[in-house]
Amino acid sequence: MRKKLCYYIVASLLAAGLLGTASAQTEFHWNAGGDHTTWDQGANWAEGTPPFTNGTVFRIWLGTGFPTTTPTPIVLGASDIAMATDQVFGPEWGETWNIYGTVITGFGIAPVGAVGGPKTTVNMYGTASVSTHDSIFIGDMFWFAGGPNLDFNEYNSSSIATKYLIVGGHLNLYDSSTAIATNALLIGPAGSGFWGGASSDATRWINLAGGSLTLPTGNSNFVTTLITRGIFLCYGKQFDTNEFTITDNGTNTFITVTNSLGTLNSIAVQAPVTNLMVGQFQPALAVGNFANMSDVPLAYLDAAQSGGGTIAYQSSNPGVVSVSATGVATANQVGTALVSATYTGSTFGSFSSINTVLFTVTPYTNNLIHRYSFSESGGGTTADSVGGSAWDGTLNGGATLGGGTVTLNGIDGYVQLPAGIVSGLDAATIEAWANIVSTPVTSNAWLFAFGDQNAAASPQGRNYIGFVPYTAQTNASSLFGQGDPGFNGEQDATFSLLRGGVANYLGNVHVVCVYNPYAGYVSVYTNGVLAAINNSVTHPLAATLGSDPLNALGASLYAADPFLTGSIDEVRIYSGPLSAAQIAADYALGPNQLIGTSRTVSLSASLSGGNVILSWPTNSALVDVIASPVLGAGATWTSANLPLTVAGGKFQMTVPAIGSARYFRLQQY
Repeated sequence: MRKKLCYYIVASLLAAGLLGTASAQTEFHWNAGGDHTTWDQGANWAEGTPPFTNGTVFRIWLGTGFPTTTPTPIVLGASDIAMATDQVFGPEWGETWNIYGTVITGFGIAPVGAVGGPKTTVNMYGTASVSTHDSIFIGDMFWFAGGPNLDFNEYNSSSIATKYLIVGGHLNLYDSSTAIATNALLIGPAGSGFWGGASSDATRWINLAGGSLTLPTGNSNFVTTLITRGIFLCYGKQFDTNEFTITDNGTNTFITVTNSLGTLNSIAVQAPVTNLMVGQFQPALAVGNFANMSDVPLAYLDAAQSGGGTIAYQSSNPGVVSVSATGVATANQVGTALVSATYTGSTFGSFSSINTVLFTVTPYTNNLIHRYSFSESGGGTTADSVGGSAWDGTLNGGATLGGGTVTLNGIDGYVQLPAGIVSGLDAATIEAWANIVSTPVTSNAWLFAFGDQNAAASPQGRNYIGFVPYTAQTNASSLFGQGDPGFNGEQDATFSLLRGGVANYLGNVHVVCVYNPYAGYVSVYTNGVLAAINNSVTHPLAATLGSDPLNALGASLYAADPFLTGSIDEVRIYSGPLSAAQIAADYALGPNQLIGTSRTVSLSASLSGGNVILSWPTNSALVDVIASPVLGAGATWTSANLPLTVAGGKFQMTVPAIGSARYFRLQQY
């Protein structure tokens, strides 16, 4: 983690230095101050006008900071031109740039997606074109060494042309799109990016899904090597040289898809996970078995390849599992359902899937499996009151017990937890009450870390989950890192600590990190409220963590990171995801008190000023207040989603007494 964040600091200094050499040049900065999307709307630019197209613009910056949610896409319309004599920096930090028009730069274009942040995306449509005098950097660049978290997608007849094509993220050439590099394709060794950064063979690919790539002569052997390394893909298939044609005619090396698909023989439905809890979702992908290739995702083919066909998904029980037009299966209620697909309107003919996928939906559940309350008055161990003595924690260095907390000195103190504490879980929640010292701030110290280390001279974390209260002081992040080291493949939930330019450090805080990949998300709550969520999570939890041999409170899996300074009152580990209602109730109750088990409590209401005060006993297992505008068959019950407090042994929720009538009731979670 520390390595990744240091990259950002260095990159910022580099950018500042570059700016200093061009202070007299015209620059434009996207700030999304208008409708957040339209390129030629002046209010979306800090300068009050869109970038000029008369050749006087030096740089264009497409970056609005560190968003905690995916921003509205920036749209360069078909008649728009983005022109810079030097470079377009961005999009950045999870932003999306949809290009329908023309991009022309002197030096290059440099989109970046920070490792650990939301994925950045560039989409090119229609006849969109990007041309540079020098370079196109796709997630691997000189000014930021940690940015391969990027998809660069070319659709339709779009094109890119440059001297040097540098690939650290994903370049997808769909339909009849083209990419031309007249001087070189620059890709670093298997373990690093071209510029020595976070890019590696695990972060990059060039996917020839119908499009073509033209390289300078003499690249044939290099390209063959990249195929064996798995960097070139065809319809998403790796390590298959039969899918490519490489022709060197003395001028250029042409790389194209060589195999025609042939006759479509059948279609099928594939789903990576079929056991879901209520509220989770998974893709159900329709694939075609062609004469020359099997398991081809039909949705990825253009009209000519697919014969103009249309995919439709069917569920035998939509109330249990519904399927969207794009094949996303959502678990709605307990039961089973069969999902199938049809493919019609194609020149290949009409097909029904040769199989059905059985989805089994179980109730939304979570179970407390480990609990550390640090109630010991001293000694070198702390008990797991739920999991039992086999899971007791061991104090190390300057970690001490007393007063119901474990105190960590920030020098060498931490709590070692047994190996395997979260192994085998498809979803997990880590909950903690802690007082994290913020004077001075210690960047990159971890509150908890579950995973493994590599064997480097200074070991780095791999395949882990964790929480870092202060990443480079300005952000906090719930980490989910896959790979070796893990920062190459992080899918984190990150939020800014800055409010009005001032850092709001966490201090005494209730933190809940939910890792629920089968529902597509990692989230983090502070003091009962959602602080950040990443809805683009694809790593499976159990497979990523494996046996999780190294687990700790107050220590990082990266040897170069500091220890945590502060104290921890309680830590709970759950199998399964906690709901927002349960998290809010836990925060209201505070540490050292569990949610009750009673399901026979009554909800009472009273008026106070312009509010209705709903209350019920704290021994209740029913902590989610749900509301409906009507009763009976037409009722639509949704969570009230309002803050909880505790007073006089009762939960309380304050509901403004405004608008139409509503009915309230309690349910579990």
